[in-house]
Amino acid sequence: MTGMDLTILFAYFLAIVWIGMKAASRRKEGMEDYVLAGRSLTTPAFVSTLVPTFYGGLLGVGEFSWEHGLANWLVMGAPYYIFTLIYALFFAGKIRIHPGSTMPDHFEKAYGRRMAIAAACLIFLLTCPADELLMAAMLIGWATGWPLAAAFAAAVAIGMACLFKGGFRSDYATNRLQIIVMFAGFSLILPFAYRTLGGMDFLRRSLPSAHLRLFGGLSPFYVLTWYIIAVWTIVEPSFHQRVCAAKDARTARNGLLISVLFWCCFDFMTTFTGLYARALLPGLDQRMLAYPTLAREILPPAARGLFLAGLSSSMLASLESNLLISAYTLGKDALGRVFKLDEKSHESWTKLSLVASAALAAALAAWMPSVVELWYKIGSAIIPGLLLPLCAVYHEKIRITENRALLCSVGASVIGIAWVVHENLAGAYPLGLQPIYPGLAFSAVLWAFFLIKND
Repeated sequence: MTGMDLTILFAYFLAIVWIGMKAASRRKEGMEDYVLAGRSLTTPAFVSTLVPTFYGGLLGVGEFSWEHGLANWLVMGAPYYIFTLIYALFFAGKIRIHPGSTMPDHFEKAYGRRMAIAAACLIFLLTCPADELLMAAMLIGWATGWPLAAAFAAAVAIGMACLFKGGFRSDYATNRLQIIVMFAGFSLILPFAYRTLGGMDFLRRSLPSAHLRLFGGLSPFYVLTWYIIAVWTIVEPSFHQRVCAAKDARTARNGLLISVLFWCCFDFMTTFTGLYARALLPGLDQRMLAYPTLAREILPPAARGLFLAGLSSSMLASLESNLLISAYTLGKDALGRVFKLDEKSHESWTKLSLVASAALAAALAAWMPSVVELWYKIGSAIIPGLLLPLCAVYHEKIRITENRALLCSVGASVIGIAWVVHENLAGAYPLGLQPIYPGLAFSAVLWAFFLIKND
């Protein structure tokens, strides 16, 4: 990295912090403005905040595309398009008109206070930004040579500076720059790769044959597991927050549909960048750094700095968003209900919870230092406990009582967490099953039993 590259990267970080702080000065009083920015998002604002935020795992995408080639599109792209379309058509309108500002608010309205607290605990774990913090820290450390602890601190400081005072208003203000820079960075590296290395003939000569096949050598069962994990979209709190923050249901629905088009385009760029990284760097040890290492090899100074700024954009967007959501989920939705805090105390507890969320994220990142592994294991353990209870919040015909919903929710996630812990201790999952399957099976069978019993 040259001095010019670092100057561009740090100037970009400072610009993000400045935009966030400036937006904070326009904040209105009250927790709803801190969480939803006054429910004022237009369609362009909705798209500009959702696109970079939901695409936060760029280093993980680089790791996956380096290892499996075109399967990145099949596994990391297509299932999320499908479930985003389902979300737009069957959930967005109901969520926008539902009373309350957060998912646990909606759980409480549908079931009761205890279910809201249980859901808040699961959502806190789901949104804890361990993967985003790991990626941002690794990128900062790689670019600067700083030790990982210092890079962790720098990434957290950027997120905190943007969020502490302004909340979501600051978050979505920074997203407007982040979406531009992330597309600019990848629009820059692909032409350089084509000119420097060659086109499809170079890729065919240099890649393992499986990398240019749709399944990339992966088993259909493994691919199916990732499609089931993509159900995460339905319970994704950043989707829920932005739908609630949209000015109306139509804005939310249209924003989701337009976002899918942006993700399709960006997936094309990230997948082919990953193919070039594998072709040029077949012996790469730190596969999560496939994108920045490719940039170091083929981009000139200044262009390299801009690409790294683009690479950091979606990571920071997702880090900010999940840090905020996990903080207000813990401070307002969980502790606020447990201790029956008044609304004036919610913001103070949320700001304290920013620190707790960052600490948990750092601990999880140290425990599982792989982005793909973090996605896979956290999603597999938590999603089964949220999926059916959340669907029933917005579709009353399949709703059951609070006690029964609690049993399904907590039981499913306890099973998933036990599966993950067993694999970490023993090196294999019980019965050879991936953790999402027993959790979903427990929840679905028990939920169906309770519905039949009610009838």
